[in-house]
Amino acid sequence: TRGNPATRGQPVPRQFLGLLAGKERQPFAVGSGRLELAQATIDPANPLTARVIANRIWTQHFGEGLVRTPSDFGTRAERPSHPELLDWLASRLVAGGWKLKDLQRLIVLSSTFRQSSAGPEDAAQLATAQQLDPENRLLWRMNVHRLSFEEFRDSLLASSGQLDLTSGGRAVELFKSPFPARRTLYGLVDRQFLPGTLRMFDFANPDLHIPVRSETTVPQQALFVMNHPLLLERAQALAKAVPADADGAGRVTAMYERVYQRAPTPQQTAAALAFIASAEDPDAAPPAVPTAADWQYGYGAVDETAKRVAGFTPLPHYTGSAWQGGTAYPDTAGLGWVQLTAKGGHPGNDRQHAAVRRWTAPRSTAVRIRYELKHEPEPGDGIRAFVISSHSGMIATATVHHSSASLSLDAPLAVEAGETIDFVVDIGDQLNSDQFLWHVTIEERGSEAPAAAPLTKWDSSADFTPQTIVQLDAWEQLAQLLLCANEFVFVD
Repeated sequence: TRGNPATRGQPVPRQFLGLLAGKERQPFAVGSGRLELAQATIDPANPLTARVIANRIWTQHFGEGLVRTPSDFGTRAERPSHPELLDWLASRLVAGGWKLKDLQRLIVLSSTFRQSSAGPEDAAQLATAQQLDPENRLLWRMNVHRLSFEEFRDSLLASSGQLDLTSGGRAVELFKSPFPARRTLYGLVDRQFLPGTLRMFDFANPDLHIPVRSETTVPQQALFVMNHPLLLERAQALAKAVPADADGAGRVTAMYERVYQRAPTPQQTAAALAFIASAEDPDAAPPAVPTAADWQYGYGAVDETAKRVAGFTPLPHYTGSAWQGGTAYPDTAGLGWVQLTAKGGHPGNDRQHAAVRRWTAPRSTAVRIRYELKHEPEPGDGIRAFVISSHSGMIATATVHHSSASLSLDAPLAVEAGETIDFVVDIGDQLNSDQFLWHVTIEERGSEAPAAAPLTKWDSSADFTPQTIVQLDAWEQLAQLLLCANEFVFVD
């Protein structure tokens, strides 16, 4: 009584809500009562359930419900804008056997749904409507609303011809490459680690009751559609899906029909062809040399007699910021502490598992090497470092303990195409606090003059990534433009 667990009232049997069932309600008598509760919930004499469902379906199509508070039809809620319409839709739903598809068909075939968002063509009527009903509660025009992220992702896949319509099956990770083509309905939602992309696009918090999603416009959304591999790959697929043997205007028309379900206007066709011509400008600057591809990250041992690296093996796992032996660090399966990052790393547990950052000469040329090596911790005996060429052998060695060492080969070093230069660190005599920092630059020199600018420069920190920049061609860029436009993202 009054919320005090120590003051108990009379036992209350399982039964339906008295406000709805009336004074003659009877306790549930079959099992737990769940079946009787469900039957009472959808009883034709109880119109509330059907009203709530009809209002939510209306909200999905119009962006705003006849009742603006979908989960609150109580005395504090806003009254329906069209109470008779809501009751009629609810009664149609019940009479039709609770078939949601039939109710949706009824709504989308209505003249109300098929209105333009522009409103009446007559200027005087339009001005009057805007003055009397600026919020469009009387539905004198269509409401423009943005696609949810789920709708947007499915539309991307459908436009590029990749959407997988298979029903059923396990949930899939939406943002793990290679990106799945399943409908977003089957996307994995981890409540503890909800992907940041879903939060960015106003995905409902799975831990809370969210009757209506918020709709924000933030810069991160635009950056996503400009740069995320999910959208870039869809743009590439869309460009490949249109017939390559058609003329320029024919390809533009095919692309518009796939994305917007309409043909482009003459002005849009001309603008698209002008864009293609500008993007294919032969005088445009060539892309930057992909120096990151010339680096490898692995482990091995230094053969001090032969002055070579023995048993170089690439590290098998990349975390997004480090190469190492496995998902766990240190790797308990055998490779131990060996790790390489953009700034340095850690050698393995013994000299046979030294950390090796390998550079491979892409062509026969001359280079100059500079590096700065640091070992910061006081414990232990420090580390041993080696710079070794696969052709000329040992270039430099250093032993550092709570100190630093640097190297500057001002005289150009001739290298052959395919020659490797390894930057190696091992534990010295014992495994103890062997983490290190090592920044390396390799400059390709076409001139003996010290002040001459390098032809190409490799930087161990700046180049540290296994990913290359996706360069879209002209038609792929046009596809991306169409997929980013408001006509695609908004429903009118």
